[in-house]
Amino acid sequence: MNSLLMPQKQHSSAALWALDGGEAMRLEIGPGVRELHVTEGRLWLTRKGTERAPAEDIWLTADDTLALESGSQWVAEGWGDTRFQLLVPPQACGRNVSRPMESARSRAAPAAALIAA
Repeated sequence: MNSLLMPQKQHSSAALWALDGGEAMRLEIGPGVRELHVTEGRLWLTRKGTERAPAEDIWLTADDTLALESGSQWVAEGWGDTRFQLLVPPQACGRNVSRPMESARSRAAPAAALIAA
């Protein structure tokens, strides 16, 4: 794989991102809120400034979690070997999570009636 195109490491099975010391990556958040959880090391985050709010720097260490607003832009840099997760919190899913199941149940009900007949 060409490392110029994809310099960051990602372990998809655990939704775990890895940054070596001094390695940085951009994070564009959305749609919806995301939770960034550091599992190992130290992470330096810089939020891009806007007309309403200046840029800000935040340091996170192992077991720290930060909610990142939808539409926000960040640069994450590892200080030492760093591992983190970027997840959609359950509350951000709202009721949309149950709708596919309800829809599947309503389609399955007529089929079940045919099988029973």
